[in-house]
Amino acid sequence: MRKQADDMAMTGSFMHLHLGIPSEGLADDLECHHSVLNMDIDITAEQNMVIISIPTVFDKNLAPEGYHVVHAYTAACDSFDDWERFIEKDQKPTYDPNSSASSKYNREAGYQDLKAEKAEVLWRAVECVIPDVRKRAKQKGSVVMIGSPLTHRRYNQRYRGTYGPAPSKGEDVWKLGGATTKIKGLLACGDTTFPGIGLPGVAASGTIAANTLVSVGTQMKLMKELKKEGALQ
Repeated sequence: MRKQADDMAMTGSFMHLHLGIPSEGLADDLECHHSVLNMDIDITAEQNMVIISIPTVFDKNLAPEGYHVVHAYTAACDSFDDWERFIEKDQKPTYDPNSSASSKYNREAGYQDLKAEKAEVLWRAVECVIPDVRKRAKQKGSVVMIGSPLTHRRYNQRYRGTYGPAPSKGEDVWKLGGATTKIKGLLACGDTTFPGIGLPGVAASGTIAANTLVSVGTQMKLMKELKKEGALQ
């Protein structure tokens, strides 16, 4: 199991742009999800792919009346190399992301400038959807929060701010290990197992592990009971 995990590749990190902006004047049919990238270069090129989510399109209760929430991020295509100079060598994230020690990099010379520079690609991407987003972001009541790979590392306790492990080069997720292991009674789940990284993938791996503990008949019976109670559609 250790070798299997060690043989996996490490994905890149993220830049994040979190916004709370006035929604007045924006189209009623504004879409929630958007992807902005340059199709002329590799999709995995640094800072090439930006994902934008506007969840208040679906649920207006996620923000005060008259506002939209916007989250834009580089899809695991930001390098950690540019940020290493702001932390001590071999320094590990602390268990308290809000402690002074864990946020020390925020006070390092040059950090804020680099963060603003690296966030520019996110602003430009959001402008493809909301052209006057920068103007809206300066209005009273707006919120602007920018996260770097160091922020991602700090709050997610991820080595080098990585999104997580990926299959070895040339392999795909179907080659990832499943819930069973060579040790009797020991099950595995998480982002090193099938179907891989991301919250949906990790949740699915936990479900797969749980489902190995009981028979198919037992699972079907439980699903019928849940459906009867309205917990399943």
